[in-house]
Amino acid sequence: MREETATVEAPDYRFFDVQGSHAALGFTLGNADPPFRMQFWWWAPPPLAFARACRAVVRELHPHLLDECDAYADAQRIPADQFWQQTCRVNLKARVRAAHLLATEIGEGCSTFVWFTPQGYVVVGRNYDYLPQQARRQRIRFTPDCCALPSLGARGSVPCGRYDGINRHGVFASLHVVMTDTPSLGTIRPGVPFHLVLRLALELCCTAREAADLLSRIPHLSSLNYLVADAREAFVIEADPRRVRVLPQEGDVLAATNHFRHPDMVPLMGARQIEHSACRWSFLMRAPGAQQFRSADEALAFAQQVMADRSAPMCGTSGPLTTLWSCVAELTTRRIRYAPGAPCRTPYGELPAP
Repeated sequence: MREETATVEAPDYRFFDVQGSHAALGFTLGNADPPFRMQFWWWAPPPLAFARACRAVVRELHPHLLDECDAYADAQRIPADQFWQQTCRVNLKARVRAAHLLATEIGEGCSTFVWFTPQGYVVVGRNYDYLPQQARRQRIRFTPDCCALPSLGARGSVPCGRYDGINRHGVFASLHVVMTDTPSLGTIRPGVPFHLVLRLALELCCTAREAADLLSRIPHLSSLNYLVADAREAFVIEADPRRVRVLPQEGDVLAATNHFRHPDMVPLMGARQIEHSACRWSFLMRAPGAQQFRSADEALAFAQQVMADRSAPMCGTSGPLTTLWSCVAELTTRRIRYAPGAPCRTPYGELPAP
C-alpha cells in the first residue's frame, strides 16, 4: 500500500463556544471547517450496511448526536450517509509505510492520570499524542438546549467527536488508542464509533461511576482505554469489540496510557510493543510523590509540570508521538486548562468551565 502525501494544514486550535441544539453545533462547525476528507492514514471505511447498523446503535443511545452529524454533513454539502460511513472507523491503526512504525508498532502516546490528593484536590493531567499531520485540534464548549449536559472538550481529526473533556457535573473523560490484533469485520457487531464514546460519557452521565457503567455496556467498534473521573472516584474502561473490562481506582492515583492491563484484555494485544506505554504509565503512577498543595492553582501547576516531562517521555515533539495538545483539570473546583501544543513548549490557558 502506497503512503499518500498530503498538504500539511496549519494546526487548528480554535475555541468554539456554542449554545443551542446539536444540529446548530454541527452546522456551525461544518461551516467553520475546511472541506472534509478522509485523512491519508485512515483505513477504508466499513460497508454502508454495517455503518448504518452502527448509526442505529448511536440513535438508541443519544439520537441528538446524529442530528449534529447530519447538520455537519449538510454544512459541508456531503451526503449524510457518505459522511457517516467515512467517519465510522473500525481499524484505528495508522495506514502508513514508515519503517520505524512497522518495526516498533508505536503509533499513539496518549496519557492521563488522576490523583486524589491528601488535601482534597482531584488533579488530572492529560496529553493527546499523535501524528502532527492531524490538523484539527479544536476546543469546544457546548451548552445544549435539549436533554444533554453542557461540556467542554477537544476534538481530533474526526468531526463531531471528543477526545477528552469535562462536563457540568465535573466528570472528566479521556481516550487512549490501544494497538491490538484487529478482528475481522465479520466478527465485530455494530457499535459506537470511538470518537462518539466520550460524547456519550460527557453528555449523559452525572458521575464517573455512571460513565464507567455506560461505557462497559455499549458495543465498541475499536480498541481503546477510557479514563473517567469525578471528585469522588475514577475508573479505566478497557474496551475492545470482543470484550470490555473495568479497572477501578486502587489507592489515590489512577492512570491510563496505550496498553491493556486487565488479564482478560492483555491477550488481545498479541505481540505488540508496550514498553513506551508501560514506561509512561509507571511514571504517572509515581508522579505525585509527597507533593503538598495549598490551593487548586498549585495543584494545576503540578499537573502541568508532570505533563511537560521529557524524561519518560510524557511530552513528545516529533513523529507519531507528537503531543498535539494537553489539558489539566482540578475536579473539585471544576477548572480546566489547555495547552495548544506540546506543554514542554506551549503555555496553558484556562477555559470557561461548562
